[in-house]
Amino acid sequence: MAKRIKARVQETRHVRPHNGLDSAAFYFQNIIKDKLASNTRDALFFDCMACSTMIAFAFEAYLNFFGAELIKPWHERQAINDKIKQVFSALKLAPDWSVRPFSSMKAMKELRDVFAHAKPQTFEMDKIVEAEIGELDGKRYDIGPEWEKTCTPDTVLAAYEDLETAWRVMFENSGLTVFQAMDHGEGGLTFIEHVEEMPATSDR
Repeated sequence: MAKRIKARVQETRHVRPHNGLDSAAFYFQNIIKDKLASNTRDALFFDCMACSTMIAFAFEAYLNFFGAELIKPWHERQAINDKIKQVFSALKLAPDWSVRPFSSMKAMKELRDVFAHAKPQTFEMDKIVEAEIGELDGKRYDIGPEWEKTCTPDTVLAAYEDLETAWRVMFENSGLTVFQAMDHGEGGLTFIEHVEEMPATSDR
């Protein structure tokens, strides 16, 4: 019979959620690319919705990672614009949010906000137009919301490329190591004492 011991088990785990989120964005962008290559449009719009959301989540996770590593104390629950100011100040970067790659991060964040805080809307049109007789017969008006123009394969795939670029720019300026950006952990086992087996008791 194996001997029993009492021991102290210690473990520290460092979890980096940005790795899972940008991997999810990578997964969805591959689905979009494969569908475009095979000329398959089935549910492509939903794939774009999913990919854009993961891109936005991943970028905010980047902010939280660099913030936690470089800024003490780091307040994860503060507004994202405050996170951006603090993190990019710590990274000594002044990105232009009107051009890629960071304009894409802004666009994906705005798209994510639309999904997270979706509200019913009403749009009205009342205008005078000139057209040939019959030209307006059966005309279908676009009843979709404005954000649908952003949630397209071209825009989302470009945003994924920009997510990779944004990470590279931020990481290179952080002074951190690849190991620090990975999920990792450490631990140990400390022997305390041997434990005597208790003799079996009889119910009789």
